[in-house]
Amino acid sequence: MANSVEETSVPAPRKRGPKVDVELTRQRKSDIVQEAARLFDQIGYHGVNMEMIAEAAGVRKPTLYHYIKAKDQILFEIHETIVDRLHAVTQERIHAGAPALTVLKGAVTEIFRLIHDHPGFVRAFFEHFREMNSENRAKLRERRAGYERDLIAVVRQGVEKGELAPVEPRIALLTVLGAANWAYQWYRPSRDGDPEAMAEQCWAVLGEGLRVR
Repeated sequence: MANSVEETSVPAPRKRGPKVDVELTRQRKSDIVQEAARLFDQIGYHGVNMEMIAEAAGVRKPTLYHYIKAKDQILFEIHETIVDRLHAVTQERIHAGAPALTVLKGAVTEIFRLIHDHPGFVRAFFEHFREMNSENRAKLRERRAGYERDLIAVVRQGVEKGELAPVEPRIALLTVLGAANWAYQWYRPSRDGDPEAMAEQCWAVLGEGLRVR
């Protein structure tokens, strides 16, 4: 009788499919945008060119153009990322039925987190909107407007329910967001501490004006 040999199965190499390719493309594009934002923060948007971005991202310039066609496309990716993140966090709190002050405080806290985690993104977001083409600016204006509409509705409902002082919703919201947004000019984590602590301190001032007395 022949000796039996135990067979060992070797997994076949995984094939790359459309889903894998899409995920790899998304990740590579994200890495490029991250490196570009870092350069924008350090050097300034107008001082950075595509060759510098390619070098920072560790790709050749022709490869870079496979993912990013122009520098202002990176600005669009940055703006889209920030608006979508702010809006998503706000909608989560709204859908969870959070009180108006909690939703607004959450928006302020998220802004500080973005400044802390992605300073290059935030600087490009606030300083270089006009460098994008008109089509992309129009898209982003609508997305920003959707975010602001949701928060204005939160303030309005908070006033109607007696959760907030009787304020004009749009002016109240723009005052809160304006103060929080301006923090990108002065907030330095190494000096001022973690984003949650700073948001707490700022909210102690901003939120007091909205609190019912």
